[in-house]
Amino acid sequence: MKYLLSLGGTPVEYTLERKRVKNINLRVRGGEVFVSAARWVPREVIEQFLLSRAELILRAVEQSAPPRERRWVSGERLFYLGRELTLCVEKGRQSRVTAEGDLLRVEVRETGNAERVERALAAWYRAESERLCREACDRLYPRFAPLGVPRPEIRMRAMRSCWGNCRPERRIVTFNAFLAAAAPDCIEYVAAHELTHFLHADHSPAFYAALACVVPDWKLRRARLKALAPLLF
Repeated sequence: MKYLLSLGGTPVEYTLERKRVKNINLRVRGGEVFVSAARWVPREVIEQFLLSRAELILRAVEQSAPPRERRWVSGERLFYLGRELTLCVEKGRQSRVTAEGDLLRVEVRETGNAERVERALAAWYRAESERLCREACDRLYPRFAPLGVPRPEIRMRAMRSCWGNCRPERRIVTFNAFLAAAAPDCIEYVAAHELTHFLHADHSPAFYAALACVVPDWKLRRARLKALAPLLF
């Protein structure tokens, strides 16, 4: 049976299999979570076990998810701020990335070195994502401050399974380092989503009601993000 559980604000689907085993067994394979437990173990106990290992599970999911294959050559298509741009790899003295019109221009010393191109793009996306996420949080924070939400520490991490992650108990919000690929209003939605987790740690009706007060069209923005996810790195 498949079930959905919120791990640190990130919805994660897991497959539960009932077996003759003494302990709760967990494995992550191909970006999917599998759990086995005896029939007498209540699902509430199993999910408490998963919650206690939330950080390890999320990291394992991200690391084991199959990566998108790219050659990192001119002509490939990448997204920036919700727009599809054409990658243009050129020779340059230093690694530099610029978005110019419909082009995403990358300058590297060795144009045929795919690893250099990928590193340059990853660093640029991370810097752009951090800038945009900080700006979005700064704009939104006045809506949350009167509700007792602390100003969080913002971190960035390359993630394949989610756009953001909130740890209310540690006052940390982690954003996907490739979030700059999304449109500005979608980035704002992710920021609002994570800040709302300081009010409601789960994805209950109360959570979505609070989110709707800040982003009334959150369903539309979320749908656009889901459509974009398969097209990322």
